[in-house]
Amino acid sequence: MTMSSEVCQLCVFSAGAVAPPLLDAAEFFEKEFKLRCEVRVGKPGELLDEIQRSKSGDVFSSGAEYILDEAEDRGLIIKGSRKSLGYRRSVIIVPVGNPARIVSLEDLCRKDVKIGIAVDGCLKGVWDDIASKAGLTDQIRQNITNHADACGSLMGLIHSGKVDVIIGWNAFQGVWPDTCEVIELPETLQVFRSTVAGIISYTRDKERSKKFIDYLTSAPIRKIYEGYGWIYPQK
Repeated sequence: MTMSSEVCQLCVFSAGAVAPPLLDAAEFFEKEFKLRCEVRVGKPGELLDEIQRSKSGDVFSSGAEYILDEAEDRGLIIKGSRKSLGYRRSVIIVPVGNPARIVSLEDLCRKDVKIGIAVDGCLKGVWDDIASKAGLTDQIRQNITNHADACGSLMGLIHSGKVDVIIGWNAFQGVWPDTCEVIELPETLQVFRSTVAGIISYTRDKERSKKFIDYLTSAPIRKIYEGYGWIYPQK
């Protein structure tokens, strides 16, 4: 969110691929509570390094719990402050039109297919989880041609035509609807991860930060996340 000269009253850091619904929510939060929000979007590791250097910030959101586990270990997130904002489901992502004609995980074993995977961020290790469940680790690994360090750069491999397919999240289609298509995996191979927000240890106002996270989990904001593809289990 671009800030004016007004003083920011809440500083939120968000990983790029989980930012679109959060940015929408922050706008509604500003209007409802008359509190100026600044949302800084980037790669999770770089954002956490920035928080540590500047010793500032109020809320941090990312697309996997392990990232905030590590942030807690670094003393950057207040323990017990985290809440899950919803879930994303692993899928196969191809460019619009699916030029490689990929229809299943087994197609990723073809010798002519180029695969991109994430080695950092919320998708770190997900390809291994899926391939191992299917017993196709060796076949898929031999076709991995590109590594990315975050969801945005992973989708960049699709946008640039460097790969035919990536392992991503179902919500990618909600975030990048004009450039990608989703191919579902069988339920037995799917991986789910939580999108999570926590209070930064350097927060200027713990109660205000908690109020924002509670707002992100409210029913109206949940509908925003659902609109982008986030999933909520039936209770």
